Amino acid sequence: MKLREDAIVIGIPYKWKTNLADNEIADFYRLHKDNIGEKACEERSTGIRISIRFGFLPFQDGFCVWTANGDTHTVIFRTVRDWELWDARQNEIEELRQEQAEEEYIEQQLLMIEDAHLEKEAELALNAKNYDAAAAYTTTRAELRASFKKYRLMPPGWEHWYPDLIFARFPTSQHGIEFFRTFFPLAQTFANFAHWYSVRCGLTGDALVEQTKAIYFVGMKMFPDNGNLAQAACLFFRRVGSFEMAINVCRDAIKRGLRDQTKSGFEGRLVRLQREFQHAAFSNYEPQ
Repeated sequence: MKLREDAIVIGIPYKWKTNLADNEIADFYRLHKDNIGEKACEERSTGIRISIRFGFLPFQDGFCVWTANGDTHTVIFRTVRDWELWDARQNEIEELRQEQAEEEYIEQQLLMIEDAHLEKEAELALNAKNYDAAAAYTTTRAELRASFKKYRLMPPGWEHWYPDLIFARFPTSQHGIEFFRTFFPLAQTFANFAHWYSVRCGLTGDALVEQTKAIYFVGMKMFPDNGNLAQAACLFFRRVGSFEMAINVCRDAIKRGLRDQTKSGFEGRLVRLQREFQHAAFSNYEPQ
């Protein structure tokens, strides 16, 4: 519907935004001037001035939706039949929305049932040390979740699942690396996975270092400009006493101009690592 903007009718006050012709504006004003006049509205407001007013007023063979703000009045006219058709259309739209909401609810419930089933199967496979099956169930679960991102609202906690805690219980990190490379290729994701793997995999010594190193190195290769990932790798290698590895990562970060979250940066980190490395070597030295 196209409305006339700022229409002015001689002898009739106010500006009008409406689908009425000039003579119809005049008729509407004469019919309802006692109701739409600002003075009448102020009197009914018990002393409080109402700047925006609204009404549903009869006119000709239909009704007008009337609103007023200051000296501008908006009047939209429709016949009774038009209003009935409009109301019927709104009812149809509401019924359609309800049907869609019901269908979406059913789809969500089926999705949650399937998701819970895959979660249970993955856990059973993991407890049985069938790591290939556990990885396959978790991958299928990720694919299922990715296919249902169309919904605006999902059940509480839907987005907060933690596959890194699943793959952190594997004896090798390769399954998790491939999973996160495919579904969550983010630097922070690799940093999180490496952290949880290092504390939950149950490995120790060289096996722990090698498997966790694989995560960090793949992540740093995928995100060569991310200083936070290099920093996390340095901290891990330092924590497990692999000072040479930490020093190498630090030197590479300096070469690529990366920054970490400290004031001294990787340059200061390198100095501290070298000092700790020398101290550890001196402490372990046994004279012949």
